[in-house]
Amino acid sequence: MIDVNAQMHVYEYLGKENDPLYNNITQLKVNQSIQIPETKMQITKTRFGMYEIVSAEQHECYSTAQSLYEQINALLNAISLERL
Repeated sequence: MIDVNAQMHVYEYLGKENDPLYNNITQLKVNQSIQIPETKMQITKTRFGMYEIVSAEQHECYSTAQSLYEQINALLNAISLERL
């Protein structure tokens, strides 16, 4: 039996540098936004260099692309597990 909670994200093997989500986040320019359809979230890089997540349920800021990426990965993993 496979424990889905113990499975690793494919980009943990390939490296986050190969993850399109990570690349989109790190390439954001000031006041530029991207949408993440699976979560209905919008990510914006603010003029202060912060990464802002906005959705109907949350509004948070992260100081680094890495911390934002980790949070979004956790959310996407949770969504995937809910669908199983």
